This record gives sequence, C-alpha cells and structure tokens, in this order.
Amino acid sequence: MLKRLIKHGNSRAIVVDKAILEAAGIAEDALFQMSVNPSGGLVIQSVEDNQISEFRETFKELNKKYKNLMQNLADL
Repeated sequence: MLKRLIKHGNSRAIVVDKAILEAAGIAEDALFQMSVNPSGGLVIQSVEDNQISEFRETFKELNKKYKNLMQNLADL
C-alpha cells in the first residue's frame, strides 16, 4: 500500500487506515518506534506497552545501582 505524507501543522503525517490497524492487531492509541534505515528510508514499528514498562523498570533499577557514578559523570 502506498501512502503520501500530508501536512499536519508544521509537521508531516502518514494516515493509517482503521482497517490496516485492525488487520495488524494494533490499537488506535498504540506506540510506535521510528528509526532511520542506514541504507535510506524510515522504519516505523509498533511497540507493545509492556515493552515500555519493562524498559522503565530496568532504567529505574540501573539508576538506583549506578546513581553515584552517573552523578560523578554529570559533575565532570
């Protein structure tokens, strides 16, 4: 399926049809990760909410464990 970028304020947007979201099992309020492909182009991938929760928990644990180290680095 081909889609064209449309103007959305000062940005550009891609409209994803409801039928495509349903076929892919993606909720309307889903999170997406975007990255630039080194060989060119944009990669857009849905991310499950539990992946974000896991990341936050891991970040909190690392922040506790290395708090002093991070503070020392920030002070340099």
